[in-house]
Amino acid sequence: GHAVKAEMILPEGVGGYNPNYRSSIAYNPLLANKLLDRFDYKKGADGYRTLPDGKPLVLKMNSTSSSSSVISAELWKKNLDAIGVKVEFKVSNFADNLKEATQCKHMMWGGAWIADYPEGENFAQLLYGPNAQQGNLSCYTSKAYDALYQTAMKLPPQQRTSYYEQMNRQMEADNPWILHNTRVRNWLIHPQVQGFKAHPVTRAVWQYLDIEPIKK
Repeated sequence: GHAVKAEMILPEGVGGYNPNYRSSIAYNPLLANKLLDRFDYKKGADGYRTLPDGKPLVLKMNSTSSSSSVISAELWKKNLDAIGVKVEFKVSNFADNLKEATQCKHMMWGGAWIADYPEGENFAQLLYGPNAQQGNLSCYTSKAYDALYQTAMKLPPQQRTSYYEQMNRQMEADNPWILHNTRVRNWLIHPQVQGFKAHPVTRAVWQYLDIEPIKK
């Protein structure tokens, strides 16, 4: 109950989010195996698939040494093994992984985004081609996506929802991202903490807090 499956690149609470939208991308190992077989990614003697030209197929994924990253890597390997795809993990720190991402040098990496403001553009711009090597860390470039984005940005926010949905469909067709989840955060506040009020967007609330003096 501490996360919600992400259906859109826009999370709940952000302008342009459609609660009825459902992603066309599903977790389906059976279909994945059939598609790999169909397009000649054959399994070798070691059980792992090769490229159609017979060369090794190896996915390379950036990671860190944190306990959560280790667990995530184990899950990735387990599920990719199920479809015969070999994956190797490049363990580094966040700063180096980010640097490599901004240089478009990584193959796969996982990350999260915290909204700066509650409008869909804050998330849609992460896949806008001209933002590659900046916010667009997947370095995704699509003329179709960019055209939808540019059209949407000429409209007032309340008229952009249908364009955000079309951008989602284009993203699903090209698949530069695999959407994971929207995290749910809980706050535990001691009685002596004064002034706490969760902000709907930012987490920077510490400057408004104080501690009630201890009475002797």
